[in-house]
Amino acid sequence: MGFLAPAFLFGALAVGVPLYLHLLRRNTSVPLPFSSLMFFEKQAPNAVRRRRLRHWLLLALRLAVLLFLAFAFAEPYLTRALPGVAPEKLVLVAIDDSFSMRSGTRLEDAKQQALALLSAKRAADRAQVLSLEARVHLLTQTTQDMRTLRDAVNGIQPGDSRASFGTLASVVKSISQNEHVPVEVHLFSDLQKTAMPSSFSELALPSGATLVLHSVATPVPNWTVESVAAPRQVWDPRTVHVEAVIAGYGTPAATRTVSFMVNGKTVATRQVSVPASGRVTARMDSLDLPFGFSRGSVTIDSADPLAADDQFLFAIERTERKRGLFIYQSADTRSPLYFGTAVTSAAQTSVSLEKLSVDKLGDTDPSQYSFVVLSDLESLPAVFNDRLMQYVRRGGSVLVALGTAAAQRAEVPVFGGKILQMHHYSRDAGRFAAVGEANAALPTAGSQEEWEGVRFYYAAGIDEQGAHVAVRLQDHTPLVLEKAIGEGRVVVFTSGFDNLTNDLPLHPMFVAFAGRAVRYLSGGEAGSSSRVVDDLMPLRTERESGVKVVALDPSGQPALSLGEAATAQTVALTRAGFYTLRLATGRQDLVAVNPDRRESDLTPVAPDVLALWQGAQPAAVAAQVANGGAAQPSAGAVSAPGAAAPGAAGASSASGAQPGGGPSGGLAAAGQPLVGATPQTGMLQSSLWWYALAVLLVFVLAESAIASGYLGTPRDEP
Repeated sequence: MGFLAPAFLFGALAVGVPLYLHLLRRNTSVPLPFSSLMFFEKQAPNAVRRRRLRHWLLLALRLAVLLFLAFAFAEPYLTRALPGVAPEKLVLVAIDDSFSMRSGTRLEDAKQQALALLSAKRAADRAQVLSLEARVHLLTQTTQDMRTLRDAVNGIQPGDSRASFGTLASVVKSISQNEHVPVEVHLFSDLQKTAMPSSFSELALPSGATLVLHSVATPVPNWTVESVAAPRQVWDPRTVHVEAVIAGYGTPAATRTVSFMVNGKTVATRQVSVPASGRVTARMDSLDLPFGFSRGSVTIDSADPLAADDQFLFAIERTERKRGLFIYQSADTRSPLYFGTAVTSAAQTSVSLEKLSVDKLGDTDPSQYSFVVLSDLESLPAVFNDRLMQYVRRGGSVLVALGTAAAQRAEVPVFGGKILQMHHYSRDAGRFAAVGEANAALPTAGSQEEWEGVRFYYAAGIDEQGAHVAVRLQDHTPLVLEKAIGEGRVVVFTSGFDNLTNDLPLHPMFVAFAGRAVRYLSGGEAGSSSRVVDDLMPLRTERESGVKVVALDPSGQPALSLGEAATAQTVALTRAGFYTLRLATGRQDLVAVNPDRRESDLTPVAPDVLALWQGAQPAAVAAQVANGGAAQPSAGAVSAPGAAAPGAAGASSASGAQPGGGPSGGLAAAGQPLVGATPQTGMLQSSLWWYALAVLLVFVLAESAIASGYLGTPRDEP
């Protein structure tokens, strides 16, 4: 006997209620008048007699009512065997529609074998169709309707995602928990090695689930454009370099023609010699690009069944240079030289830095610049200071280097935090301070390893004013701080950009720091020219929080609903091609998306690994694959390419085999029983719900009648 809802059995604990009430019943003796109590002796009442259980029959009926109530709601059932009848089961038909299934006729072969399997299953068995890639998609509910199942199989189209067998095992566990019949999983796939999870334990199937693998793969060589290195943004097309890596998997040495294309036109071709199962790089220098976004691609001549990976997409944007304004004291000649050289080297001529001494600002308008740098300034003209504050509140960016002039100020310009003290580390015993902590999560920080060896002789201690500290010195003095003001942002460097307050300008780290700061301040954070299918792409920058965005997929259809367009932070890249983003601020973006190139390696999983997954003997499966897929009497089955789909109705469950020897999902070859298995037996399930309900009704009526008799006339205590 079993229970469909065993949790209701905890309701039987309510039997304590009537016991409690019976023990605490009130004394219902009728008081009698008496003239005087002086002749009566005082005695303590007998507590034992007052708490003694009475009305045993009534108590037993009440306990039985509560017990049968919990029993009935737990939905008890009985199962009994029907010799000669196969048990009911759920057949899961999982078809791999990942990118590698585009090779040759793999997907069509898988669909035909799946249809043959569905035609051979018993009419009484329910089935469900799934498609497998990085995620598992349930294409139907569990049903016996063959038309629904066939339509689902025929409607499967090749995808651009990569397969994940670990995800399939996880979904099978979830389905098995909701079903009360054996689950039989049929996987139609090329059984690609790269689809295996990092841990074999992720493949374990639940008890009662069995697995049959149907391989549609044949060993074929495959060439691919493995990767492309191209800049995301360019300002001078003559300096553009595009490099493509051409790779071969299981391929002989061959010569391939590589074509570089921009906006549908071939701009260059190269001949490359690819070594056997090796890699080679093809390079192109200089591109004739129009202003705005361009759609680029690198292709090779097709020479294998998987032509879809012979092209790699990338997006490139030609823009004007960013303009920056560097303001310094006229007596300071070191800071503009060091910082200007670092920015030019880091930004690769993408930034035009204009340098002005503070006494020559005049009527300069900061809104004409992408960012402003204040270096070691004692004061600013009042008019320019007001313009600078408005510029920041409206979305502008400012970098403040305090330097030694901080000793002449009470607070940090623009930032607003008070200057608390000055640290002259060169006067201390240690002679300098080093970086003690770097928060790599902030854009300007970098890693702590990059700051190693940099010495700071002078820094200002300031009130952090709720800012994010990117870098701290060893004595916890903040060195680099970031803060949002209005719609803009301010970065404070509490030392200087000369080589007197520190030796940072003499380290390569200064170039990296200047480049990160400029990209962060100008809104030109470094991006990639391409992304991978299944990535989650951010929709907005930090400044654009809450801005409505329109995302179009490669077919031009919206990738987000109306509600998601206003609230979603990321969009899932589910297809290869070019995605377009348009924000309400006017900013646009073009994103190139390519399939994961791990799918280009068509090497199948080793037979012994597949055998372990099914709980079979590795030698049996290896022999089966070697024999072209002929059914072997073993606990696991792998159908060879081109082999007829085995009938699901004939497969028998292995009651105690799984990877590692535990109970799990080993399955006999379709149509072949397990060695030593007994003939199949059907199980008939009979519900006891109505019987329990009838008995409960009898107890309720009896309890009501007896309770009325006991409580109708008050009785004295004996």
